[in-house]
Amino acid sequence: MKSDVLGAVCTCALTLSAAMPGHASFVLSGGVTQNLPVTGNKFNAELTALNLDQMTSGAQLHVSRDGFVDFAYIGAESAFTNTFTSGSYWATEQNEGFDFSGYSGFSIAVSAGDILNFAFTSDNLDALSPVDNFGSTNLQGLGIYFDSSQSGSLLQVVLGYDDQIFNDDDDFEDMLVRADFRPVPAAAIAPLTSAALIGAVPVPPAVYLFGSSLLGLIGVARRNAT
Repeated sequence: MKSDVLGAVCTCALTLSAAMPGHASFVLSGGVTQNLPVTGNKFNAELTALNLDQMTSGAQLHVSRDGFVDFAYIGAESAFTNTFTSGSYWATEQNEGFDFSGYSGFSIAVSAGDILNFAFTSDNLDALSPVDNFGSTNLQGLGIYFDSSQSGSLLQVVLGYDDQIFNDDDDFEDMLVRADFRPVPAAAIAPLTSAALIGAVPVPPAVYLFGSSLLGLIGVARRNAT
């Protein structure tokens, strides 16, 4: 009987895990997607070398799991000083080049369903500023680079800023920030084991009555046999 219950519990668990995306993390909503290379982008070769083969412009970035997002500035191609902010943290353009090893960044905690709270701003008076993901403002200036083969388990994207509102070049590399998603470690969540599930199933009172009656019948049968 116990093995049957265990089998049923395991079957149920497998069914649930198959129905849920195993590693869903970053989620893009809306926008227009194009394949790399992006016209005018100075860093197409570097981005492609990182297996980032598509870019969505005008999309909003969400997360589908609890965890942390690590941001790091990785490069820029702009004559202006552009800034990336998330909450009380910020990073400013530091060079006109590309370095995926990254500079010192910062992390934020996120919960399933969150819209990521970040923005790009510029000191260019004619810039598209702010480009605000959380407020869904000027998202046409946000390009999100990703690996299309990992779209169901997207753990890393590169956020590209297009700082021009006039003579817009749509190159989305005026400032580049890497975003890495780290799920909450499995150890931080108490596992619900098969034993726990079995122990949590209440036993109906009728079962106890049936057991008592059965023991009584066995006793009577033994007396009759003697």
